[in-house]
Amino acid sequence: MSSQLVNETAPQPTLAELRQQLDAIDDQLHNLLMRRAEVVERVALDPSKPGLKIRPGREAAIIRRLLARNTGVLPAQAIMRLWRELFAAALIIEGGQTIAVCATDDSSDLPALAREHFGPLTALHRHRNPTQALADIERGTAQVAVLPPPSEEPDGNWWTALMGTSPLSVIAKLPFWTKRAEGAPTGIAYAVAAIRPDPSGQDRGLIALELNEDVSRTRIISLLTAAGFSPGQIWLKREAGDTRSLALIEVEGLVQDSDERLAQITGLNAPASVIGGFAVPIELS
Repeated sequence: MSSQLVNETAPQPTLAELRQQLDAIDDQLHNLLMRRAEVVERVALDPSKPGLKIRPGREAAIIRRLLARNTGVLPAQAIMRLWRELFAAALIIEGGQTIAVCATDDSSDLPALAREHFGPLTALHRHRNPTQALADIERGTAQVAVLPPPSEEPDGNWWTALMGTSPLSVIAKLPFWTKRAEGAPTGIAYAVAAIRPDPSGQDRGLIALELNEDVSRTRIISLLTAAGFSPGQIWLKREAGDTRSLALIEVEGLVQDSDERLAQITGLNAPASVIGGFAVPIELS
C-alpha cells in the first residue's frame, strides 16, 4: 500500500518534460534509422543479390512479424505505414525504381495505390492500357507495372501476356491491407516485374492454362484439384468462334515452374504457365 501511495503522490512530469522525453526518443529513433540505412547500403552492394532489389514477400513477412509483436496503443495502421516508407527509402538507397501504372481513366485508383504501396517519392509513369505499362518494363524504363485486376474486359486480360516463356511475373497484390480508411484508395491492383515472387509464408500462386475445349469453372476446379492444387478464384478468356479457353487460376501457396503437379493437369493444349503469385493481404481493424 505504501508504494501505491508513493506512486499516487509522485509528481507527474510537466508538458515540457514530456516533450523533452519525446525529443530524446526521436533522436534514438533517428540514430536507428541511420543505422538501418547503412545496413541497407551494405545489402545493396552484396554481389549475391542480383537483379531487382524489390522483395515483396520479405516485406510482407516483416510487417506480419511486427504486427504480431505490437502491443500498447501504437495503431497497427501506423506500423504498416511506417514500414512501407522504410521499404521505399531502402529502394531509393539501392538505386531507386520506376513504377508504370495502368490508369485507364482519370478516376482510376491505381496511381494512388501505387503511391501508397511503393512510396510517394517513387517515380511513376501513367499509361492508358496494360500493354503500354508492360512495355515499360521490357524497355527497362520501369521496374514494376501496376495493373488492374483480371477480368472479362480487354484491359483485364493482360495476364495472357505472361504465359509461356515471358520473363515477367505477378509479384504482389495491392493494397496489402484490405480494411480501407475513409479517403484511402479502394481499388485492387496487381504488381508485375521481371522477377519471380519471393515467399512470405502465406501466399497465393497464379497458374494460367490453355485448355482444348470451352470448359466451365467447375471443370477447371476439378482438373486442378485432381492434380493436387487447392484452387480459388478463376478468370476465363474466350475468343468468339474459338473452342479453346484460357484460364487464370489462383491457388494456395506459391508454385514453382518445376512443380510436378503442373504435369498432372489434363486437357491442356500447352504446358501450364506459372505467372507468379503474391503475399496474402491482411485486414487491419
